[in-house]
Amino acid sequence: MDATVFIFGTDLLHEGWDAVLANVQERAGATGVALSATYHDARDIFPHNPRFHVYRHQGDVAWFAPQRARYASGLVPRRADAAGDTDVLAELCERAGRRGLTVDAWTIFLHNSVLAGEHPDCATRNVYGDPYLTDLCPANPRVRSWCRELAADLARYPVRRLLAESLHYRPLEHGEHHERYLIALPPEARTLLGLCFCQHCRAAGERSGVRTAALAQAIRQALEPVWRGDLPLGAAPPLLAAGAQADLAAYVDARMATVASLVAEVREAMHPSPVQLSFIDHAGGMSHVMAGTSADDEVTLSSRKLGIDVAAVARACDELCLLGYVDTPQRLRAVLASYDRALPETPCSVALRPLHPDCPDAAALAAKVAAVRASGAASVGFYHYAMMPLNRLDWIREALASAKEAP
Repeated sequence: MDATVFIFGTDLLHEGWDAVLANVQERAGATGVALSATYHDARDIFPHNPRFHVYRHQGDVAWFAPQRARYASGLVPRRADAAGDTDVLAELCERAGRRGLTVDAWTIFLHNSVLAGEHPDCATRNVYGDPYLTDLCPANPRVRSWCRELAADLARYPVRRLLAESLHYRPLEHGEHHERYLIALPPEARTLLGLCFCQHCRAAGERSGVRTAALAQAIRQALEPVWRGDLPLGAAPPLLAAGAQADLAAYVDARMATVASLVAEVREAMHPSPVQLSFIDHAGGMSHVMAGTSADDEVTLSSRKLGIDVAAVARACDELCLLGYVDTPQRLRAVLASYDRALPETPCSVALRPLHPDCPDAAALAAKVAAVRASGAASVGFYHYAMMPLNRLDWIREALASAKEAP
């Protein structure tokens, strides 16, 4: 089973290329790295970075050298200032290749505050028309062109896989800096506010037979008790009228068709490159920001809220990357079994976090790696080098060795 460690460009620049790659290969026993080819805003704790212990990323930047002429959409990735004139992805491919390590291009697609802010016509919009300037809409033709352009640009590098993150709709939460909700906002309200009603999503719904204007009106009416502060304490009653539920289900189906077709277009744009497209399904790692779902649900429930039909997406790409960001080995086995029921014999990889709150000790990580191996997954990834104490590399090596020795 291949083992990959996720890394940032800042790891390589601050700690040193050889130091990072030696740690990954020799101390962790991993076979490859996944570089953040593009990355979003974040502020992280770095336990072992020699320059920063608390680091604010420059958001929505590229750690490769985009070929500007490719981007007819007018949406062009901006290079990371910290990289200077260095094409970090190209340099990494060369250095890792000399060591026999594989390189994956871990790529954030639609969660992009810079492009959504500069091009609000490309942003997702709620039922009131309010733009969410953290996310690009997968139904928008210009955005879809940009996704194809970005994938083709990265596929010219000698990487093994393009790990596609946020190539789908996203929920209301986990989007904006200092986002605040200081009124009762039940799970159903959050779900309804997370739906995009831009002109392109409305048109996609109408092509699928959805009465989008009527549905939008029903959703606005359903949210009125929220804005008035009339919701009772405790569990809220259903908000959306029963008569609108069929249109809502059809609208969600249209969203899933939008995402599946976009994934297929991205995969086609990478031809004739041998680079594989691995679609990261957030369903296994987003329950903490998707009210109304939990880590114990069938993955298709969470995926559906993100516009992901896991079976259709699996047919459109080469592999699904599953996020096993749960607290116990038992729960991880349940998550993997849920995927297996939905996607029998689909090529999958699994990402784990040897960190709080997922793994309190080395034994927990070893049990989870064993569960991944038993699931038949082709590879396991470990998130994230920058955020883990270096002793977690020892945990990884021990877990991989234990899984290899298991019958």
